[in-house]
Amino acid sequence: MKLSMLSLCGLLGSTYSLAQIPAPGQMPGMQRVGETIADHPSQWYRFERHQIDSADGKRRYRIEISIPRAPAPADGYSVLYMLDGNAAMATLKDEDLAALSRSNPPVLVAIGYDVPTRNDVVSRAFDYTLPIYQNGQRVPAQDGRGREEGGADIFLDYITSTVKPLVQSRAKVNPGKAYLWGHSYGGLFTLHTLFTQPDAFARYIVGDPSAWWNDGMLVKEWQAFAVDKVAGKRIAILVGTKPRDPNRPMPPGRSASLNQARTANPRAILGEMAAALRQAGGDATYESFPQYGHGEMIRMSLERALEIAVQP
Repeated sequence: MKLSMLSLCGLLGSTYSLAQIPAPGQMPGMQRVGETIADHPSQWYRFERHQIDSADGKRRYRIEISIPRAPAPADGYSVLYMLDGNAAMATLKDEDLAALSRSNPPVLVAIGYDVPTRNDVVSRAFDYTLPIYQNGQRVPAQDGRGREEGGADIFLDYITSTVKPLVQSRAKVNPGKAYLWGHSYGGLFTLHTLFTQPDAFARYIVGDPSAWWNDGMLVKEWQAFAVDKVAGKRIAILVGTKPRDPNRPMPPGRSASLNQARTANPRAILGEMAAALRQAGGDATYESFPQYGHGEMIRMSLERALEIAVQP
C-alpha cells in the first residue's frame, strides 16, 4: 500500500519534537543526545551501530544503520544517508519508522560522531566545510573559534570509500536510489558534493544550507558547475525564512560573512539554483518555510527527506 506524501508528512510532523535549544552559554550541537530509537526494539526496523576512525585517526565516527524488517525489493532498498547523524537519530521516533514501513521503507544511515552530544563540533567544522586551494594545493583554514576547516573532500572520500561499502555489506540497497541529506553545514556539504562529484549520490536533499560560509564560496562552485550533469537527479532545496532574533549574539567570526551573504541574498541564489537545475533536466524543487528558523529546519528538512525517500 502506498502512503501519500501528505499523510506521511502529517504523521511525521505529529511525532517530531522541536530541535533542542542550547542552554545559556552552551554551543549549538553540544546538547546531550540521551537514548534514541536505536536503543529500543522496533517492530519496523533493526539497528546496527559501528564505530570507525578516520584515515588520519583524528576523528571517530558513529555509523548507525537502520534496516527495514520488511523484505528488500528486487532491486534493493532505497537508502538515505543522513549527515549530523547523532542529531538525526535524536530526532527520529519509532512512529516515524512505522510510517515509513507502510510504503517502500528506506535504509537509514546516520553518519555521526562517537560522542554523547548531538555533534563533535570540532570534527564537524573540518568535515563539512569546503577546501580552500592556492596554486592547486589545499591550504589550512580556521573558523572564528580556531577550529580547522576545509575537509569536505576528505570526508566525502570517507563516505564513498568506507561508509557506502559498509552499508552495502549489511543490507541490499539500490545505488540508483541513494539519497544524501544534510542541514546547515550539512546542507553546505551536500551542495558541495552535488557541484563537485554529482554522481556520488543519485538524489540530494538540502536543508537550510550555510551558503554564507567563507563569503559565499559555495556560490563560486555553483557558478563553475556544469548544470547538465544533474539530468535525471532529484534535488530538493529547503530553506527556513523566519527572521533571526536580532538579540541573539552572533557566533565569533560570523558577522562579516553574514553581512556579505545578506548583500548577495543567498536565499534568492538558492532559488535560482533550483530553477537552473530544473531547466537543465534535474528534478529540482525549492521550498521556503517562513514559520521556521535555521535551527528548527533540521526537523522540517529531515521530515521532507523521509517523505522523498519513500517515493518510487
